[in-house]
Amino acid sequence: MAIAYQLDTLDGIENDAIKDLYKEANGKFVLDVEGVEPAEAVNGLKTALVKERENAAAYKKLGTADEIAAKIAELEDKASKGGKASADQQAIIDQLKADYEGKLKERDDKIAQTWQRQASSDLKAELAKAGVVPEGLDLLAGFAASRIKFNDDGTPKVLSSDGSQPMIGSGANGGATLSDLAKELAGSIPHLVKDGGAGGGGKQPGSQGGKPEAKTVTRAVFDGMSQVERSDFSKSGGKVTDG
Repeated sequence: MAIAYQLDTLDGIENDAIKDLYKEANGKFVLDVEGVEPAEAVNGLKTALVKERENAAAYKKLGTADEIAAKIAELEDKASKGGKASADQQAIIDQLKADYEGKLKERDDKIAQTWQRQASSDLKAELAKAGVVPEGLDLLAGFAASRIKFNDDGTPKVLSSDGSQPMIGSGANGGATLSDLAKELAGSIPHLVKDGGAGGGGKQPGSQGGKPEAKTVTRAVFDGMSQVERSDFSKSGGKVTDG
């Protein structure tokens, strides 16, 4: 037989041993046991829980991000079909849109910054492998940053020097990798590469001794050089093409 935790009266309980289990408190008779919260405490917790659930429901009544976007679209669609929104309705639409777009932009900016930092770090590593001197890593990585875009999954997509199309390279899909980009950059500005590309005896590859053959770089690469680098490049007989 179950024993009630709280009773208004002990009348009707004939077993004295069971009566001895109760003690009087606040006009009621409650079981004298340890490890059980008083009824008023339990009721207080229940009340607090109900309020929290009500607050959560009120906070979430606008729905998820996708549901908010759908509501915005629905309200705007109704307004565009002749149903002019009231000032309050329009204010709600504007606030929903601002909150939604703000959260999306904040998320996208954080993701983009993470991808860019990783791509820059990876490119510097590839430039170092290509022989670029330490002081040239930041210069070339910064110069090439605009040529690195990202696929939806965050993988880098390298563009051609003019940024008009994907660069062809050794990637699995035929596109260029960061390694391909690093080799192109290192080849276009040899004075930033260890030994300047010199072979035995300090001769440039393909030269017969004497004055090294003039190097050619694109206009975009030349524009990315500092004033000192342009001066050194010109003095070395370098040429600039529009390609």
